[in-house]
Amino acid sequence: MDWKPITRLISYLPNLLSLEFNITHSKCWNELDYLNDLLLPNLKILKTHRISSKSLVNLIESTKGHLTEIDITYNDIDNERLIQAIYQNCPNLRYLKISLMNNTNSLISEFENLLINCKLLNELIIEIYDRYINVFSWDKLFIILTKSAPIGLFKFKFHSKRFELEDFKLFFDNWKNRNPILLTIGYNPFSISLKEYHQLVDLFEKYKAKEIIKKYFISCLFEEFEWN
Repeated sequence: MDWKPITRLISYLPNLLSLEFNITHSKCWNELDYLNDLLLPNLKILKTHRISSKSLVNLIESTKGHLTEIDITYNDIDNERLIQAIYQNCPNLRYLKISLMNNTNSLISEFENLLINCKLLNELIIEIYDRYINVFSWDKLFIILTKSAPIGLFKFKFHSKRFELEDFKLFFDNWKNRNPILLTIGYNPFSISLKEYHQLVDLFEKYKAKEIIKKYFISCLFEEFEWN
């Protein structure tokens, strides 16, 4: 079935609470511009794969502040406008998963606005897919998290080609007088040596002993892992 009749059907469900779109690689991200006309004022859960930022922004703006869970994987390049739409329209947001693919460092300041405005957020998942290793400034993001994260936010999942020990040390040293962290890390196995992996584990164990970290999970794959 074509997407047009599907989205037309959805338009007749204004009380829809949960929506998931998964677009295959055979379709263009911008092929679903008719999503722009959807109005879902009661939507609470939104999960998408390969939907354009333009369509997502319009959809998020139509939800009237009811979204509590957003899961966005592999959207296109306008991540800045997307993050702005989230913190301007989702005051009740509790869970956010987002993939960032291009010009990722330019988005770090927008995360501070998101943390300030989404005060109920308790789980944050960030996947970085820049084409170059080490292009994302995790240290700057971690500083913002320790400064502006709402009190209930302590569940984190981060995916990147690699991480630097000093960035995590900075994060943990400044995460004081807060809830102990539940942390999941996914990395590219070709971008980190076995020695670096063990150094990462040793660092996490050190801060677990200090009760900065409650639990952690490290994997060369970004698995769908949930804390019990």
